Amino acid sequence: MAKRAATIVDVARAVGVSPSTVSHAISGKREISTPVKERIFEKIRELDYRPSFFAQALKRSSTGLIGVVANECRNPGAAVFIDGLAAELEKYSYRPVVGLTGLNHRKGEEMLRRFSTGLVDGVINLLPQIRPEEAQQLCGSVPVVTNIREQPVPVWLDYDKLTRDILSFLWDRGHRRIGYITSPVRMYDRADTTVGVMKTFFGERGAEFEPGWVFEGEDSIESGISGAERIMKDGGVTAIFTGNDQMAFGVYRWAYRNGVKIPDELSVVGFDDVPQAATIIPPLTTVRFPVEEIVRHTVELLVTKLNRRPLTPGRMTPEMPLVIRDSVADRTQEAYNAQYVKLHGTAIEYSSCLSAMHCIAA
Repeated sequence: MAKRAATIVDVARAVGVSPSTVSHAISGKREISTPVKERIFEKIRELDYRPSFFAQALKRSSTGLIGVVANECRNPGAAVFIDGLAAELEKYSYRPVVGLTGLNHRKGEEMLRRFSTGLVDGVINLLPQIRPEEAQQLCGSVPVVTNIREQPVPVWLDYDKLTRDILSFLWDRGHRRIGYITSPVRMYDRADTTVGVMKTFFGERGAEFEPGWVFEGEDSIESGISGAERIMKDGGVTAIFTGNDQMAFGVYRWAYRNGVKIPDELSVVGFDDVPQAATIIPPLTTVRFPVEEIVRHTVELLVTKLNRRPLTPGRMTPEMPLVIRDSVADRTQEAYNAQYVKLHGTAIEYSSCLSAMHCIAA
């Protein structure tokens, strides 16, 4: 039989004071003499007294908790973001409670409803499949902020410009056949127009674009492996960029298994700039997601709602810089000639550069 939980009355009786004195000692709302306070906390430890969380929340009309509803946290990018939320919320004396639902719409609805039954003071919705209006309806009177898409103060991430920047970076380094592994998260936020941007980019340069260069990923290492396997079957692809770093790591895994050298034979660009990106060999060229700015923006919006202050309309447009490391090779004629001259003392024709590169890498 389970042991009966100690109550505040038990502690008060053991110390010889009133229950309200024990309550004030715990809360610190009223001055209690040091000897009495020491005896109270000694008995609390001895009796293993645990104040009722819900009783305290009812008394304060606040739980001090914020519900964070997320797709997943196995991805380092998601984990870094949630960790940032925890640190930012602590500045306002709040603690996060995380609920994971995957991309399942019904589970997302259920989690938002559950959090809004008095478990938390407010909610941060990170689910791409739940729109801001729907999240607010599901949470009722509980303040909720939908990350990035909150109206009237959304965060605008220009993925089309980012795609052009990545393609230009690779093109300027001699890459003419470029693969892409998609991220499903962007499909919910707005239609992923990356493929359209790629078609336009190659068309403007009189170059071909093959549908087989695009693979629908699942934000995992496994889908990065599958994506690389599928894209590289077409032959001739010299670079792959991915919707997140996890899938880029999957491309690395595929390359290792198949004896393909990065960046000599295959260049890779990721997205997120998670801590592992700088430590993998070779260090990954990737896009830095503006975690700190967006976390601060999201928490400030929620605190504004919690304090029942009106939101000031405006759009946030953070930069997403490309962090250049060692995972992209320069395949231009000048680069190949420089390598060849260094090894052989003479230049070669550009048409011979590709085979020369393999000889040099070997």
